[in-house]
Amino acid sequence: MNLEETFKEANTILDTLQKNGFEAYYVGGSVRDYLMDVNIGDIDITTNALPEDIQNIFPRTIDVGVEHGTVIVVINKTPFEVTTYRTETTYSDYRRPDSVSFTTSIKEDLARRDFTMNAVAMDRMFKIYDPYNGQLSIKNKEIITVGDPYERFNEDALRMLRAIRFVSQLDFKLNESTFNGIVKLASNVQYISVERIVQELKKLYSGVNVSHAKSLLIHSEILKFIPYYKKLNIEDIKKTNVHSLINEIIIQQILNENNHFKNELKLSNDEKNNIKNSLSFYNDLGENESPIILAYNYNEHIILNLKDIISENNFLNQQYLNQIDDILLEKSSLTIKSKKDLAVNGNDLMKTLNRHGGPWLKEILSEIEKNVLFNKLENNYETIIEWVNDEY
Repeated sequence: MNLEETFKEANTILDTLQKNGFEAYYVGGSVRDYLMDVNIGDIDITTNALPEDIQNIFPRTIDVGVEHGTVIVVINKTPFEVTTYRTETTYSDYRRPDSVSFTTSIKEDLARRDFTMNAVAMDRMFKIYDPYNGQLSIKNKEIITVGDPYERFNEDALRMLRAIRFVSQLDFKLNESTFNGIVKLASNVQYISVERIVQELKKLYSGVNVSHAKSLLIHSEILKFIPYYKKLNIEDIKKTNVHSLINEIIIQQILNENNHFKNELKLSNDEKNNIKNSLSFYNDLGENESPIILAYNYNEHIILNLKDIISENNFLNQQYLNQIDDILLEKSSLTIKSKKDLAVNGNDLMKTLNRHGGPWLKEILSEIEKNVLFNKLENNYETIIEWVNDEY
């Protein structure tokens, strides 16, 4: 798709605002991505219309932060964030402004933004307004704060992590004064919520230059103020080659068995289970367990992901790779995929043996499961019941 086509729906908003006597521009990441000729993400719009004006003009709006000047405008089921030009006061919590003031100046609005590459505005005719030389930053692939880096990072400490995340995501470099600002104010990261830190780390690890970004996290000493990371060995962080935050944690836990993972990063249950099962699988590989049993006990995602982790990090046990290939071969030809596939269940066994439930039931089911897996017993109701009667 032509990148200009991406703005087609949003142009309706700019057109409507202008017809009602207001200014309106695209701003932020969408403009940066347009100038870089890459896929465009969320499209944000800024205007001198007040929030109540926006709500009056458009039939479908969502109030997500009117007090801060932001209204969601829905066009053909697509939501667009529209924010009134604003200036900001002090940031007591190192994250959000204590108060905002609306302004009629697009230049003043752009002045409050984090980096010059994100402080470029564009009108509906794709004409660029660039008072802080953001286009030059994009051309030079350089991350530079709008104005004094100490002020920008003191206002919002998350901007330091965003800067390093952009190094990975865009393969840009940090301007020297920007990096020096991060070094000086690194400790402010401790005031950011864990959830926001994790958001940035996930984006960082999915970028194209993770190794450079990780080196900046280390050399700026930001890691000393990030939960979980602050208790890790820096040399262990340096040597990993990973492309997800979860895989970084998996390797760090393999390298530091005594470092109990307490979910300091507040991950989801799925992510915690992913880590737990991956570590269990890695440990089982060292126990010479049958490939059939391992193929049965672990899902394919866990197996393939651990294979990638080991392949890309030669300080891990490379002998496990052959084992994993054997396990994957067995995976494709398993007689049953889970207990649910067994032709009998606990009720069948209690009825057959005329016994109440108890530990014995789990033991017999496990024995049946194992015999079916190893093709010693056909997974057929009559065959299994006959075997149970003979054995028990």
